[in-house]
Amino acid sequence: MSVSAPVYDKSDPRSEKLFPFHVPMTPEWATVKDTFGSGAMMGAGAGMFIRNPLFVWGALVMAVLGFVGQKPMRREKDAASPLMGLGMGFMGVFSLLMPKLLAAPAVAPAST
Repeated sequence: MSVSAPVYDKSDPRSEKLFPFHVPMTPEWATVKDTFGSGAMMGAGAGMFIRNPLFVWGALVMAVLGFVGQKPMRREKDAASPLMGLGMGFMGVFSLLMPKLLAAPAVAPAST
């Protein structure tokens, strides 16, 4: 009977060029879900849909917090990148400001 330590393998089993990646199976190395990233993408999408600046700016703040507080070695194997949340946040701000930037300035009619 042989005893071996549990191994958490995140490597792609089909590729022989990759080295296996192992992290310990302890609570401090357990996988975590990125709540800021998914919340930021949902908030940016909702803000773009309903044209609410509070949702869009809040989503951008959440995306920055998700990017700063990311734990790349602890996230799930198929989790979305925090850069996607940042991209959605910036696209939400762009879609919110685009009509203000492209609108023609109001010109008062000339009085004669």
